[in-house]
Amino acid sequence: MPTTTLPYRYTHASTESMTGYFSCEPPEDLCFEDALARLEAAPLDEFLHRHLLRRIAALPPDEAAALRTPSRPVLMGLLYETAFLNAGHAGMLNGVSAGELERLEGATPLPYLSFARKSLTKEGQEEQANLAAWNALFEENLSRHHPLPHPDDNDLPLPAYVRNAEPPKHGRTAAEVHAERAVPGQPIWSRPPAQHTAAEALASLATCGVIAGTEMRHESSLAPVGLLRNWNVDIAVRNGKLDYTLQGEATTWGRGLSIATARASYSMEMVERASAYLSVDGDAITDRLHPTPIVRASHAELLAQGRAAIDPRGLPIDAEYNDQPLYWMEGRGVSGSAILVPVQAVGLFCNLDEPALFLSPGSTGMASGNTLDEAKVGALTEILERDAEATVPWRRGQCFELLADGEHPLAVLLADYARRGIHVWFRDMTTEFGVPCYQSFVTCGDGSVVRGAGAGLSGAGALLSALTETPYPYPNGPASAPVPAGLAQRRLSELPDYRLGSPSDNLRLLEEVLISHGHAPVYVELTREDLEFPVVRAIVPGLELTADFDAHSRPSVRLFRRYLEKAGSFERE
Repeated sequence: MPTTTLPYRYTHASTESMTGYFSCEPPEDLCFEDALARLEAAPLDEFLHRHLLRRIAALPPDEAAALRTPSRPVLMGLLYETAFLNAGHAGMLNGVSAGELERLEGATPLPYLSFARKSLTKEGQEEQANLAAWNALFEENLSRHHPLPHPDDNDLPLPAYVRNAEPPKHGRTAAEVHAERAVPGQPIWSRPPAQHTAAEALASLATCGVIAGTEMRHESSLAPVGLLRNWNVDIAVRNGKLDYTLQGEATTWGRGLSIATARASYSMEMVERASAYLSVDGDAITDRLHPTPIVRASHAELLAQGRAAIDPRGLPIDAEYNDQPLYWMEGRGVSGSAILVPVQAVGLFCNLDEPALFLSPGSTGMASGNTLDEAKVGALTEILERDAEATVPWRRGQCFELLADGEHPLAVLLADYARRGIHVWFRDMTTEFGVPCYQSFVTCGDGSVVRGAGAGLSGAGALLSALTETPYPYPNGPASAPVPAGLAQRRLSELPDYRLGSPSDNLRLLEEVLISHGHAPVYVELTREDLEFPVVRAIVPGLELTADFDAHSRPSVRLFRRYLEKAGSFERE
């Protein structure tokens, strides 16, 4: 097969709740056999591997089975993965041994063969069925507000990783650290004018050719102003056996109380995303403000060399990490010390010549800012928001209506929603860290519930963020169902505010809280040389990145603990 550069297209697959889902597709004229030959030359190309999985899954079962060729391990791995993932093709796994699946695991970047191998034993089947049942239970609770059964009435056994988990480390809360650090009378820091931020960001983006389309309005959320704009994805990767480009258009969404804030919102998200798609040339990430080398090694090899590195097993990965070689890049701890981080835990749509640790990696912990400290604060609060969504079971007692009057933006918005028949309610999902975390809900006419989430040192700011993220059409959407009866009421003035006088002060507060609980942040700066705004990816081992549950997810130990605590099965966090 020719070793020419493979041009992938960044293709929009769907949009749900203002979140776009994309796939990376090879040229349309690349036939199946040629695609397979290219994959056999570079078996860990996840883009091409997923493309062929989709093509095989679309075949009738007998046609897929007819492809079986034992002398081609990459093809056999694809067939067995298809069988594991699609009930209609499951017959292809009949008679397959665990040893055969294990031998093929190196021929695929994805962990599905490992899952399939474990499912061949009765113990493995029971473990996977139990995990799927827990995932379904938590999904029903967190997404659809179905009450969880009392632990005494739940017959599902706890997964082994929950039973064997280390006890939590108890630390300090945001309120405690704020009480020590706050200076009476000190002004609270606020961002620079949105008009200034948007103008500078858009000028830089235009100069380097990132902007792809015109600014457009949308009414897809409860934000008073919604804007969206397309931008160009354009990267090149030459890494190990991989040689490809990825090009296409993506969309950034901006929400705010005014045109200026919505424009700043989408333009800074564009800066963030354009910085997070990484071009790689051999042993370096290119186009960065600072030189960014990468190194291929196992975690154990790095430690043997005396180099600090995050253990992938401390991240919410989907694959089982058995010390395979990965690509690493340098991050910085709170003290500024160098700590190596897996590149695939940093970049978006990161496809290097290595096994994949994540099945659906996202952008949680990625942020841009007017300053690096501001970006770090944004990254940490986003992680805290997603972690709360993934670790705090939904209970009706957490929910409330907000009483707000006067000229505060929350009061003005809630009053206008009410006039239009849109009824909003909230949930306090603040975790053991004490940083305000809230969800905003609207019950649709068909009984379904849409939600947004927000976190931050300002309770009112977190609530406003959740509100404007809620994917309910405004101002021209339909009336909603009423708020559930009997909810508690909170006044806007009662919401906590732990902000300090500068982004660096706010950052130190968050870091002290997290470190006291045993979760030390690591930051990877991704600032491009042709953009003026700093971009960072924060990684906080031990915290969750998503509340999405599927059959193969491993719900957080902290989610189990919170569910069980009222039965006394674990000590209260």
